[in-house]
Amino acid sequence: MSLRRMTAARFALTAVGVLSLALSAPNEGRAANEAPSVQTELQGKLNSLSNVLPRLEDQTALKKFYEDRDYKPVWFDETGPTKAAGDILEAFADAPAWGLNAADFELRSNAKAIRVARQSPAETAAAEYEVSALVLKYANHARGGRIPEPSRLLSDFLDRKPVLADPQDVLPLVTAARNPGDVVRGFHPQHPQFFALHELYVKLRTENQPAKTVAIAAKGPLLIPGQSNAEIPLLRRRLGLPTASRNEETYDGALKTAVEAFQTSMSLDADGMIGPVTRKALNANDTASKQDKLKSIVASMEQWRWMPSDLGAAHVLVNIPAFSVDLMQDGKSSLHERVIVGKAESPTPVFSKNMTSIVLRPSWFLPDTIKQEKLLSAARHGRSLEDEGIIVKKGNRTVKSWTVDWEKAKLSEYSIFQPSGDGNALGDVKFLFPNAHSVYLHDTPNKSLFAATERLFSHGCIRLKNPLSFAQRLLDGDRGAGTWKVAQLIEDGPGSNQIRLEKPLPVHIGYFSVWIDSKGQPEYLGDPYGHDKRVLLGLEQKWAEIDRGVEIAAHRPEKLSRVNETASVERPAKKRVSTAHNGDQPARSRRPAKTANAEGPRHPSRGYSTRGSVGQMMNSAYLQ
Repeated sequence: MSLRRMTAARFALTAVGVLSLALSAPNEGRAANEAPSVQTELQGKLNSLSNVLPRLEDQTALKKFYEDRDYKPVWFDETGPTKAAGDILEAFADAPAWGLNAADFELRSNAKAIRVARQSPAETAAAEYEVSALVLKYANHARGGRIPEPSRLLSDFLDRKPVLADPQDVLPLVTAARNPGDVVRGFHPQHPQFFALHELYVKLRTENQPAKTVAIAAKGPLLIPGQSNAEIPLLRRRLGLPTASRNEETYDGALKTAVEAFQTSMSLDADGMIGPVTRKALNANDTASKQDKLKSIVASMEQWRWMPSDLGAAHVLVNIPAFSVDLMQDGKSSLHERVIVGKAESPTPVFSKNMTSIVLRPSWFLPDTIKQEKLLSAARHGRSLEDEGIIVKKGNRTVKSWTVDWEKAKLSEYSIFQPSGDGNALGDVKFLFPNAHSVYLHDTPNKSLFAATERLFSHGCIRLKNPLSFAQRLLDGDRGAGTWKVAQLIEDGPGSNQIRLEKPLPVHIGYFSVWIDSKGQPEYLGDPYGHDKRVLLGLEQKWAEIDRGVEIAAHRPEKLSRVNETASVERPAKKRVSTAHNGDQPARSRRPAKTANAEGPRHPSRGYSTRGSVGQMMNSAYLQ
């Protein structure tokens, strides 16, 4: 029997003993009608519920459950606690293995029963009541009910809300089961990644703290497979490999395999070379304590409780701490890509929505805060927006940016956009999944940033390293292989060419700082936005200590007086970027753009709400 099962069994036996003592109510020398029955005491208890169940809906469900059975106890009979009682108490004892708090599932009202052999019907009823109350609490906590509104309690950028089990259904479902403990455990998320985290958590909790591992020099030569170096034996010890029987200073194939596995676990390029980044990771991983790892696992498990129960047979999963996106099909990744996510001051929000369309050769329409940023930048450098290939329109009329008094102008009345073309901030493709944050996935002309290990560079949108292959894979799955040829459409097709998906594709943007890879190895990815810390404080109910970080309300445009202070009324003399005026498309090395397709472009005011959203800070790119 595993240590976890043995501990749970001991807890269950103790708790069953508590119930047994509670049920040995005195009946000698007293007429039956002189003492209230357990049913009567239970009814009275339910009419004055204690603080074991603070939620009104749980209190109502508990009352109805016992009213429907005429207050007949369910966890014991005339012989004492039932087998079901022992099973459910073992599940309570096992709660910490699932990242729940052990103290939340301790029997408290009958502590006296440990010392006194005989208990009254009132104390027996209290035990009955408390077990059922804890069943309701377990179902609530297993579904994420400890933090019922992450966006309000933790951060604006955690846009999720746990879908809790209906309390009216919980007790009937649990008590009707042959093994009620299995039923309450079934309220936990059923996602494979959650179960993998659970198993890792159990393993890490029960194993001894390993001795401090060997430190690698922070600075040193680049170590590559096949070469010899005096540091190689140290590296072998650091990665737990046996000493080589010969040529112990040679970087051999076994060491290369171990190094690549380590690099993968730390989300580094698995190239087998020991450079500055891998050296740093080797030493950083050494300093991560067992308790830090356990806390990170709990935080990731809690965020899985907030995820939709059905992610979709095919779906897109972005993991912010991993800086990655996966196209998942039937539980497995069929395409894995690097991504760039939002900076700490403009985080990528966490949420789920359906992708509805893919836009090829998109234009970039700037939201008000980015308009302000561009105007101030242009003024400081003595340039105009037009010098950067940006077009300004008021209504349907194109205006010159240097002729507008921006200090008095209302930014919302002007459309400021970068037409599709070479150098466009969105590159050749963007993926739309309409949401309140105006966030989407898109291409980028700056591919060099993907070489960075920590890729926090955007205003909040998600940039893909290989978006054309990603778009081709999505369209093949939606319309059939070869129906659309993305590369050809980008080369020859119209600008702002929006292709609607026939089957909306779920997109889940998650924040999982611990991830179990396909080989079962854990990856500890860090906490770039501090969300793990917020989650852990929330689980401890330390709401006042939570730093909400950047808030949506902070993203409000300031006055643009600095533009008029620094910019000349005359148009700057810098050379202007050449643009073609065929549909306001810039000159490209490709063929001239054709007219947009029949589906037509969209504007935020036509179906995409941005009011009061993170979108006021993001790279919005909806088309007019």
